[in-house]
Amino acid sequence: MKRKKLAFIIPSLKAGGAERVVSTLTNQLISDFDIVIVVLYKCIPFYSLNPKIKVVFTKDIYNSTPNFFQSIFNHYKLISITKKYIQKENADIIIGFTTIANIYSVLISKKLKIPSIISERIHPTFGDVSNFWVKVRKLVYPKTDALVIQTNEIKNCFIDIVKEEKLEIINNPLAEELVAQRNFQTEKENHIICVARLEEQKNQELLIRAFSKIERKDWKLLFIGNGSNKEAYEALVNTLNMNDSVEFIGAVKDVSFYYNRAKIFVLPSSFEGFPNALIEAMYYGLPCIATNCPSGPSEIIIDGENGFLIPVNDQVSLENRLTQLINNPSLQVQFKDKAIESTKIFEAEYIANKWRELIIKVCS
Repeated sequence: MKRKKLAFIIPSLKAGGAERVVSTLTNQLISDFDIVIVVLYKCIPFYSLNPKIKVVFTKDIYNSTPNFFQSIFNHYKLISITKKYIQKENADIIIGFTTIANIYSVLISKKLKIPSIISERIHPTFGDVSNFWVKVRKLVYPKTDALVIQTNEIKNCFIDIVKEEKLEIINNPLAEELVAQRNFQTEKENHIICVARLEEQKNQELLIRAFSKIERKDWKLLFIGNGSNKEAYEALVNTLNMNDSVEFIGAVKDVSFYYNRAKIFVLPSSFEGFPNALIEAMYYGLPCIATNCPSGPSEIIIDGENGFLIPVNDQVSLENRLTQLINNPSLQVQFKDKAIESTKIFEAEYIANKWRELIIKVCS
């Protein structure tokens, strides 16, 4: 039987949540399908990809400040180029990741008369999508064959524009290399880590200010990731006289090094789609504190059982929970055991099977 060819469309393969999911997913699916990833803007892929996966780029540079008419022209041109690549590859189905790529995927699939699956990666109420694209999304998304979301809360946001039978909840998979590199024998250090882009959405300022107020002893706070707020956060740390207690590590490929050594993980986000780093940290047995933000954390953490949930932007609650975990090693162990058990369902093979079943269903 001829293998089906999948064409994924994604804006970038740089470091990021959607990029990690596409990389992990395609690495799993390549055993059953031929795969091409069409990347809208040229970059060096941050995550490892199976050499059998073909990657093509449609444009060299992203123009971030075009006027409205230039923007429309750029999108029209990108859609045309992307369509030609997919047509040349003779793909059987198009799979989009993130809003703009999703819109491209549906439009191209209708033109080529092949099915599409699209995947929203963030809560639509809080995403940085312009009103124009929100309106286009409402017009285009109903025409897809399936829309994958990560949580019930996000499902409820789309149920009025996409038929319920087209909505599929599939969680994000753990990266295979992270699963393989988990090591419970590694000696732990008094480190609190936050793995996320340094952007407003992730709200690292809350964690910095909370950490400045507690009795830190010899504990250190480590930020893993880059972003536009890095200089502002470094200045805040300097103002609070915490340069000896806070480190900005930057983006790293081997985040397992930090997961294996840290004792506590914090997700201070204002909103999420489905927080990859939170399930990674819990899989590594880290006691976690996360804001009860829309959406994801409350579907992963049972407050007080396998981690702590705190109100969004509540510095005092974060201070209290940090202090509680730092001073209670037995609670750290309790959260560790429960966190490991509760995140087994996010292993890549399990999640890939759900995608495999959906792809076969849509293609049949």
